Amino acid sequence: MLFLRTGYVPVVLVAAFLHLSIIALAAAPDTGLGLNSKHRAPAVPQSANDQGPTMSLPPGSQLCPASGVGAACDTSVPATASPGQSSLPDGLTQCPADPAKPELSSPAACDDTTLPFPASPAAGSTERTQAPVLPSVPQPSLGATGAPESTGLTLFADRSSPRAGESVLLTATATATVTGTASAIEIFDKTTSTLAGICMQSSRCRVGYSANSGVHSFVAFITRPAATVPAAGEGIASNPIQVSWFGVTLKSDQPSVVGPGKPVKLTAATSVDVSAIGHVLMFWDTTAGRMLTFCSSGTTCATQLSEPAAGSHAIVAFVGTSASATISSGLIAASDKVSAKWLAVSLSASATDMHAGSVVHLSALSNVDLTNTPWSIAIYDQTGHALGQSCKTGYSCDTQATLTNGPTPSFFAAIGATPPLASLSTPAGQLLQNLPQSAPLINIQVKSPAVQPSRLLWGVDSCKPITAAKDGWEGLYAEVHRGYGAPDFWGRYLTTTYNCPGLTSTEVDAASARHFGILPIYNDYDCSAVSGYGTGQSYGVTAAAAAADLRIPKGTVLVIDIEPPGAWCSGAVDAAFIEGWYDGVSGAGYAPGYYGDGTSWSTFGSAWCAAVADRPEAAFGSYLWSFEPSLLGSYTKATAPGFSPNQVGCAGNMAAWQYVLSTGSTPDVDSDEALSKLPLWYP
Repeated sequence: MLFLRTGYVPVVLVAAFLHLSIIALAAAPDTGLGLNSKHRAPAVPQSANDQGPTMSLPPGSQLCPASGVGAACDTSVPATASPGQSSLPDGLTQCPADPAKPELSSPAACDDTTLPFPASPAAGSTERTQAPVLPSVPQPSLGATGAPESTGLTLFADRSSPRAGESVLLTATATATVTGTASAIEIFDKTTSTLAGICMQSSRCRVGYSANSGVHSFVAFITRPAATVPAAGEGIASNPIQVSWFGVTLKSDQPSVVGPGKPVKLTAATSVDVSAIGHVLMFWDTTAGRMLTFCSSGTTCATQLSEPAAGSHAIVAFVGTSASATISSGLIAASDKVSAKWLAVSLSASATDMHAGSVVHLSALSNVDLTNTPWSIAIYDQTGHALGQSCKTGYSCDTQATLTNGPTPSFFAAIGATPPLASLSTPAGQLLQNLPQSAPLINIQVKSPAVQPSRLLWGVDSCKPITAAKDGWEGLYAEVHRGYGAPDFWGRYLTTTYNCPGLTSTEVDAASARHFGILPIYNDYDCSAVSGYGTGQSYGVTAAAAAADLRIPKGTVLVIDIEPPGAWCSGAVDAAFIEGWYDGVSGAGYAPGYYGDGTSWSTFGSAWCAAVADRPEAAFGSYLWSFEPSLLGSYTKATAPGFSPNQVGCAGNMAAWQYVLSTGSTPDVDSDEALSKLPLWYP
């Protein structure tokens, strides 16, 4: 098309059409392997000392050329690109409309910056450029393609490889303005035949453009305003450019939770064949902070991960500039995280005594929530007979067994699949498959070591001192012994609080003389101040220092008293506080413990599960003491209930239960039970 401007006389210019070619994506030099040599990363070491999973090829696949260990690649036909979204560039204003031109607008900015004519002078040149002389005759008389051959137009993008959804700045610049003419500067996404931006005035047109994925080709035109791409030969066309939006996905084949040594298959996919642009598709272990493997070509990359021991690894896939790229350097686009988990199960067994007829309380604990997995937990006796029902949801499974005459039996727990129901195709069968089953599991993934029952400990805790006599035969200890029985352990505060005296050397001597353990408790703080990592950590450091002053040996549990929010303690505990206490206590060599409401929906239960989701090691490196359910009535050591504290609903060592709270009567103590695995202090 021609520009129409008054005040000019028609002239005929014979000149070469200005053609500037801007290539947005340059191909990498050929190395004979279809991959730039910079992509050749050292082989990923897989020695037994390495952190992170090992990689292997998925069955039936072949190693991707010039790629990492255990990586298989494939090139599938990219999905048809979808139109992107235009936007006004940040900080710029909308290009004004022109009443003399068709009503066709887009969020684009314009200004009078022009492209030098006929081309930019060489560096150091003093030659002046001249503006083009434009005809003033009516445009229709010159025909649809009568543009001056001297008119030039270029197009470039500020980035060639944005991430999915990110916006690039497209800039079309002409050698002369379209103001006062019948033409406009239009920028088209030719891949989707979409008008990206249009400017009715000025000589430079700029628009932001974003897409979710795929390679998009763009061309700018000086032409009559229209929403469709001009036909071949119509108007003045710029150089074509390409912009590749990288969308990266990562998925794991089910199941992604397996036993130690078993593989988890991961498949990464991107919208562009990475070999076409000299990039790689990489797997990155965010847990171990290292690259796992990569593919140098293809739109998909697959590998299998395996771990010889229990654990969890969070993996992301990303397109990187080279095989030496990291998650913080050289990343073009990344997927969401996917977790691969390897199972572990432990079993505790305890009884109030070891005589025939005594009840053994069995509790199995998984390191993974099994609710949305194919697996269940079951508990077996030493003959392989399943006890009770298997558990399909949550982290734990509990059952009981009765001791008989003869040697002390052993028990073990296992994680596997429940046998399929014959009527699984019926609605009733589909309902039943989610219910506990008593049949032995199949496809066993992992077993716990065999354990023999240990004695369930009975004890008390108190605000008041245990005794004022080194032999223990007076004061509160004597009252408990006469009224309830001889305690196996006693919970006492490490330091003096506003209403409770701290543990004394006399009490320690009495514990030694009477052969009971001490459960150290820390409560020297405002009970509403139980939020924040720094607060929890400082409490842990203070408690550990107090324990060291009392010569409590390392490895002993130190319990923090977390009361429920209410009239006395208005503050609610959070996950950061729990993590802080864990680090403060464990960093000093002691075992972290938590006293709180062990109910899954409680404030403490919610905070605990959030903490172990962020720090899984806390679930197995610490101990829980629940004050729920709190029973009514009076119990002695001989009539104590079976061990059944409320469970937090996620991983955690529930090792103690305060089953009766003191009413202030004589003896003024709370009543407790604890599993013998709880590391008490025996002076």
